[in-house]
Amino acid sequence: MDLLRWLMSAPRRASRGCVCVTFSCLCLAVLYLVCLETGLMLQDSVMRKVQQRHHIEPVSNPIMKILRNNILNASGGNISVAYVSGPIHVLSNVTSAPKHHYPVAPEKKTSQPAVSWWVSLSHGVSHFFHALTSVMSGSQHEPQRPSYWHNATRRSSHWAVWDEKMSSNQLNKRLQKVFLNYRAMNKYNVVQGDRRWGGNRDQPTGHELLCMLRERASVETLQSHEGPLDTVEWAKYLPVQNLSDELGHLKNCAVVSSAGSIQRSSLGKEIDAHDAVLRFNSATVLRYADDVGTKTTLRLINSQVMASERHRFLDNPLYTAGILVAWDPSPYSANLNEWFKKPDYPIFTRYKEYRQKHPDQPFYILHPQVQWRLWDIIQENAAERIQRNPPSSGFLGIFLMLSLCDVVHVYEYLPSRRQTDLCHYYERFHDAACTLGAYHPLLFEKNLVKRLNQGSDLDIILHGKVTLQGFRTLNCSRARV
Repeated sequence: MDLLRWLMSAPRRASRGCVCVTFSCLCLAVLYLVCLETGLMLQDSVMRKVQQRHHIEPVSNPIMKILRNNILNASGGNISVAYVSGPIHVLSNVTSAPKHHYPVAPEKKTSQPAVSWWVSLSHGVSHFFHALTSVMSGSQHEPQRPSYWHNATRRSSHWAVWDEKMSSNQLNKRLQKVFLNYRAMNKYNVVQGDRRWGGNRDQPTGHELLCMLRERASVETLQSHEGPLDTVEWAKYLPVQNLSDELGHLKNCAVVSSAGSIQRSSLGKEIDAHDAVLRFNSATVLRYADDVGTKTTLRLINSQVMASERHRFLDNPLYTAGILVAWDPSPYSANLNEWFKKPDYPIFTRYKEYRQKHPDQPFYILHPQVQWRLWDIIQENAAERIQRNPPSSGFLGIFLMLSLCDVVHVYEYLPSRRQTDLCHYYERFHDAACTLGAYHPLLFEKNLVKRLNQGSDLDIILHGKVTLQGFRTLNCSRARV
C-alpha cells in the first residue's frame, strides 16, 4: 500500500519539481540580465566621464552613421535623420543640415516630441522580455558598446569600423607594454628620421599615399647576378624572369587574410572570382573553402615558417599550389652580402632544399630593402614612433598585389563585425595582438590601408573588404610624394 501511494503521488511531486526548476531558471536568467545591463550602464557612465574630463567627442555607432549618410545622400539632403540610441527615426518635411553634417537628437528632453509614459514603458518591457527570451533560449546576449571602446580584450567591439587614427593609447595594458618594449628594442639597427607628416596636419590623401608607395618602394626580387648570388649554382635555382612577367596583366586580385574573423563569412565564391588570389604562410583552404575559396595564385611565406619543422615546408603539398614568394628580415642598412651571411632565419638553405625537391615550382625571394622602404613610409605617416621591426606579411602582400593588379580587394585585414581574438582561421590560438600588432607595426599599417580604401565602411563592417587602386592605373602627375 505504501508503494502504491508513493507511485500515485509521483506525478504530483514531479510536476512540483518541474515548476521549481523552471522558476529557479527564470530567476537566474532575470538576475543575469539585470547584472549585465547594469554593468553596461555603469561602464558607459564611466566612459562619458572620461570623455568629459579629456574633452573627447563621443563617437556614434558606425553602422548607424553609414545608414544615416546613405539616407541623406539618397534623399538629396531633404530628410533629417535623428539617432537616439535605437532605431533610425526618419522625419520628413524638416529642414536638413548640409550633407557633410549628421544631425543628432537635441540634448534637452524638452525639445523631444511628447511621448506618453505608457509607450516608453511598453517599449522598455518589450525590450526586456526580448532579451530575457534570448538568454533563456541559450542565444548570446551581447549588448553593443560605443565604438570608442577600443579595449582589445572586449569582444563587444566587433562591429566597430576601423578608425584610421588608432594609436597605441587605445591598446589594453598588456599590449601597450609589449608595444613599448618592441619600440625600445632595435634588433635591426633601424635609423628613424624625422617624420614629415607625423601629426594631424598636412597629411597626404589616400591617392597621394598610393603614389608615394609606387614611387618609393617598387617590388624587387633577388636575381642570380646580384652580389653573393652571382654564381653558377644559384643561377640554377633563381627564376629567370621577374614576377610581373610570370603572372602577366592582372585586372582584379584578392588578398585573403588569415584572420580568424573570416570564418563564417561565406566569401569563398567571391574570392575565387578574382583573376589572382594571394594567401599567406600556412593558410589552408581545406575544410574552409566556403569562407576563403580554393584558388591560390601566390603564397607569401616568411622565413620562420620555412625553417619550422612543424610546418613541414619541404614536404607539405600546401606549398606546391601557386607561386611562392619568400621574405626574411635583414638589418635596416645591410647590403646583400651581410644579409646572405647572417639572415634572420636560414632562408637561403631552405630555398635551395625546396628547389631541389620541386624544380618546376616558381619561387621568388623578396629583396630585403623593400620591407624597410615600406617601414619608412609607415613611420612617416604615423602620429607616434612605431616598432622598429619590419612590416607584417599582410602589408607586404597588399603592396605586392598593388604592384601587379589594377584593382585589389583585401579581405579581413581590417576586421569586420566578426572580429575575434582568434589569430588564424585554421588554428586554435587566441591573442588580440594578431589584430592590433605586437612585433609588427600592424596597428599603423592598418591605419594606412584604411586611408587608402576606396570602398565603403559598410563593406568593411559586413565583409571585412577593402578596395584599393593598383599602381598601374594611378595618375600621379599632381600627387605629392
